Amino acid sequence: MRKILRLLLPLTLTIAACEKSDIAENTPNCIIEKIETLKKNSICNDPSVKEYNFQMKVVYVIGQGSCGADISAGVFDNDCNGIGELGGITGNTIINGEEFSNAEFIRLIWKK
Repeated sequence: MRKILRLLLPLTLTIAACEKSDIAENTPNCIIEKIETLKKNSICNDPSVKEYNFQMKVVYVIGQGSCGADISAGVFDNDCNGIGELGGITGNTIINGEEFSNAEFIRLIWKK
């Protein structure tokens, strides 16, 4: 019996380690941390994180979701420095003096 358990334990651990992440590959660690927090604390059912090319940099838009008209989405650089907020009660669309609509969508990083 012990021999069987010794054989099964490594197999079980290997299978558990191969579990696929729901976060896109090559996502900066600080953005992954923000996603893990969002998973636990989101007030909406549809939060997401999207990656864009904006002002010659890769940026991430972290959105709480669409459950409220005045909820804003944070815009962060690769080092998780906040560079602005989109939406909110004022409906802001300007980041660093430029319309965010000029941003080029790259990919969806995560969605609940």
